[in-house]
Amino acid sequence: MRTYRRKLPNRRGGYTQAASVGGTKLYLRTGEYEDGTLGEIFLDIHKEGAAFRAVLNCFAIAVSMGLQHGVPLEEFCDAFLFTRFEPNGMVQGSDTVKFSTSIIDFVFRELAISYLGRFELAQVEPEQLMQLAGGLKPESHAPGLANANGGMTPLFPEAANEAPAPEPAPLPIQVHAHAGAAKPGTSAYKAAREKGYTGDPCPECGHLTLVRNGACLKCQTCGATTGCS
Repeated sequence: MRTYRRKLPNRRGGYTQAASVGGTKLYLRTGEYEDGTLGEIFLDIHKEGAAFRAVLNCFAIAVSMGLQHGVPLEEFCDAFLFTRFEPNGMVQGSDTVKFSTSIIDFVFRELAISYLGRFELAQVEPEQLMQLAGGLKPESHAPGLANANGGMTPLFPEAANEAPAPEPAPLPIQVHAHAGAAKPGTSAYKAAREKGYTGDPCPECGHLTLVRNGACLKCQTCGATTGCS
């Protein structure tokens, strides 16, 4: 333990861990020296009484002062781990700690795992985290059972030997022209255009006697319109 205080740099590293202990939201913030060792902690409780928040803030200041005066983090962890009081129980938001006996127990479990490598205090091992982070392999395999040679024995060998069925060829799209339709360039179309008609066939009678009627077309033969009343 030092007789002087080792101050932290003005711009310092660290991390913020948000978690919920027994339904109580907690924020743990750390400050580090240039060499990565822990130098201070901050504790913030969401929606708790003023007295409880003040006690936690004073506790965090006391721990920070001890760290800056040379008290090893191991001493704090050994003193406050497994401290039991409410809120306690299930922990949400942490990758490694899933249950704690109190907020203080969670804080020093998190610090011991992150800065001391004491993974025996975690409920989730680093290997399990790596497996979860790895996810599924990009290639997909047919369902089967592992055999003695390290390969996979298909669950349905007769299906594995069958050749895939060819995809059916798409049906050709056939377009049928209207019986009374006149194509541009034909004699009927030209004759209708010369008489003042549009040249389009009437959807009701098929005659080429459509004229403009506002925004629609009207047939001079049967009186039908193309949508207007």
